[in-house]
Amino acid sequence: MRFLNYAIVTTIAVLMAVLSQPATARAQDEGPDIDVINYRIDAELIPDSHTLTGHAVVDFKPVKQTQSAVFEMNGSLTVAAVKGPDGKPLQFIQDKVNELNLKINLGQLYQAGSDIVLTVDYQGQLATPEGGPISDKRLAYIGPEGSYLFYAARWFPFHGYAADRATSDITLTVPGSWSVVGHSDVPVVPVTAPNGKRAFKFVETKPVLIGSFAAGQFINRKLRSGGIDVDVNVLPGSDSRLEEYAKEIALIIQFYDQKFGTYPFGDKFEVAEVDNETLESYSGTGILFLSHRLLVSERDLPIEALARNVAFQWWGQAVGLRRFDDEWISQGLAEYSSVLYRESQESSTEFQNTLSEVLEYALAFEQDASVGRAPAQLNDQSPAYRSIVFYKGAYVYHMLRTTIGDDKFFQLLKTWYSTYKGKNASIDDFEDLTNKVVGKSMRGFFALWVDSTGVPEFRADYTILRTKQGKFVVRGTLRQNLDAFRGPVEVELESEGGHENKTTVELDGTSADFEIFAEGAPQDVVIDPNNRYMRTSDALRVSVVVRRAIEHLNREEYPQAEDDFKEALKLSPRSSWAWYNRGRLYIEERNWSKAVDAFSETLNGDLRPTWLEVWSYIYRGNAYDANGQRDRAVTEYKKAQETGNDYNGAQKAVEKYLGAAYKPSRTESS
Repeated sequence: MRFLNYAIVTTIAVLMAVLSQPATARAQDEGPDIDVINYRIDAELIPDSHTLTGHAVVDFKPVKQTQSAVFEMNGSLTVAAVKGPDGKPLQFIQDKVNELNLKINLGQLYQAGSDIVLTVDYQGQLATPEGGPISDKRLAYIGPEGSYLFYAARWFPFHGYAADRATSDITLTVPGSWSVVGHSDVPVVPVTAPNGKRAFKFVETKPVLIGSFAAGQFINRKLRSGGIDVDVNVLPGSDSRLEEYAKEIALIIQFYDQKFGTYPFGDKFEVAEVDNETLESYSGTGILFLSHRLLVSERDLPIEALARNVAFQWWGQAVGLRRFDDEWISQGLAEYSSVLYRESQESSTEFQNTLSEVLEYALAFEQDASVGRAPAQLNDQSPAYRSIVFYKGAYVYHMLRTTIGDDKFFQLLKTWYSTYKGKNASIDDFEDLTNKVVGKSMRGFFALWVDSTGVPEFRADYTILRTKQGKFVVRGTLRQNLDAFRGPVEVELESEGGHENKTTVELDGTSADFEIFAEGAPQDVVIDPNNRYMRTSDALRVSVVVRRAIEHLNREEYPQAEDDFKEALKLSPRSSWAWYNRGRLYIEERNWSKAVDAFSETLNGDLRPTWLEVWSYIYRGNAYDANGQRDRAVTEYKKAQETGNDYNGAQKAVEKYLGAAYKPSRTESS
C-alpha cells in the first residue's frame, strides 16, 4: 500500500470540507449559488486526435457568501489548472465519473455580489458519449470528418443548465481548410493562425446560453427571406436538399415572427449538419443542428422537428428558464408552436389528425408525473419525459387556447415574449401573466393540468325519441370521472345524410343532462369532436398502444412494433388505425402479401379516421405493384381516386402511381 504524506492528506481533507458545505446549502435552497456574467474562451480543435484544448476566463458573482464555486464539466475533459483573480493557483477537485463537476476552493470568503474572475485550463478527447450528460449520444465531437460542440455538452466550465445566461468572447482555432458556424452579435472574420490554422471569433454582447458550434469543410447556402438570412451548412455529399430545408425554415421563422414577435438573434439563423451519433436535432442560440440522417432522407421534411427546434429560439433561448424544472414553458410551448405552424399548413381534417396524434403521445405516460414535476422526477431523455413535457405540455397550451379564446391566447404569447425576452422566467410567472391577460384567476386550470396528473373520461347515456313531426330528439346525461374537472363540453349528434347537430354541456361536476334535435335518424353521439380537452376513452387507449408501435416502426424496431400492434388488435380487433399502421410495417419489411391482408382489414374495420380508406387503397396498390400485379394495383389506385379524399396529398400520389408502377426501395418505402 502506498502512503500519503500527512500534510497532503490534511490539505485534501480541508479542501473536501470547504467544497462539500455549499452543496448542502444548495440542497436546502432552490436558488442559484453563483451568477456567471461573462466567458472569455480560447479553444483549439485538433481533429486527427479528437482533442480539444481550452483556456477559459470566467467572470461571475456569488449570490450568497461563499468560499467555493462549483461548475459542471464534461468528464472527458481534464482540468490542468485553476487560477484565482490574483493569478495564483487554486485548489480544486474534478469529478469525472458521477457528478461531472469541478469544485473550486476560492481561497478566501467572498461576500454576495463580489466580482470574481477564475482562469481554467483544460484538455481532452471528445470522441464518444463518455463524460457527457447522455450515455448513448454524444453532444460534443472532434474529428476529421467534422466537429460540433453543443451547449449541453459542458465543454467549458458550465453553470446552471438552461438558466445561467452570460455574455461571451469565444475564439475557436481549427484546421486551415475548415470553417466554424455559430451565432455572433458581431461579424465573424476568420484570421490566419500559426501553422496555417484559422481562428474564428464569436461575440455575444447580450446574455445568452453560449457555446453551440459546428466546424468542418462545409458547403454553404444562404436564403434571404423576411429580413433573415437562413444560412445552411452541410458536409460534402449532404447538399441535395439544401434549398428545400432553407425554404421551410425561412417559412417557419416568418410564421413565428408574426405570431410571437421578431426573431430574437439579429438577421441570421444558422443551420449545421452533425453526424448520426448525436441527437437528430438540437437547438442552440441562433443555430439549429440537424443530423446527416435527416438531411439526406428521401422522406418528407421533418416538419414537426424543424418547427419545434426553430421555436426554441423564442422559448428557451430568448425567454430563458429560472430553473430546469420550468421546462414546460420552453419545451411544451415549442412543441405547441410546431402544432400552430402545422395548423397553418393543414386542412381542418388534417389538423384534427395532428391534434389526435399529440393527444395519443400525451396519454402514453400521463400518470407518471405532472407537467410541472416531470423535469424533477423523470430522465429528460426518456419516452415518459417527452410524452409529458413535450406532448401533454403542448396539449395543455391548446386547452388554454380553447378556454380563453384565440385573441387572448395570442396576446398572451406576444406579451410573454416581449416581457421576458432576454430574461429568465418560471411557470409561476406564466400563470401570473395569464391571469392579467385573461382578467381573472386561472388557478383552477393550472392546478388541474400543470400541477396534477389525471384526465377525464367522458361517456354519454342517452335515449332516442321520435317526435310527432317525424323528427328525432336525443336526451341523455354526459358523465365524467374527474372530480376537479369543470368546463363546457361539446356533444355532437351524427345522423342520416351526413348531418351533424351539436350542443354544449356545462359540466360543473361529474354529470350534466343534454338534449339534441335532429331531422334524420341518429347514428352516433360524439363527445368533444374537436379535441378541445385532453381525455381518455377505450378508443384512445388503443390509439396510444398504436402510437407506441409507430414510434418503434419509425426507429426501425420492427419486432417491438409488431408486438404492440398485436396488443392493440387484441383490445380492438376492428381498429382500422391499428391495421393500417401494421400494414405500413409490412411495407417497410417488404412483406407484400401480409401488407395486402393488413390494408384489407383496414378497409373492413371502423375506418376511423376516414382518410384511412384512400391511403389503404394506395398502399394496397403499392403492394400489388411490388408483387408484379400491375392490373390489380391500377384497380386499387382507381378506387382511391373514386373516394375523392385528398388527405395529405392522396390524389397526387394516385396520379403518380397510375402513371408509373410503384417500385420499392431497398432502404425506404414510398
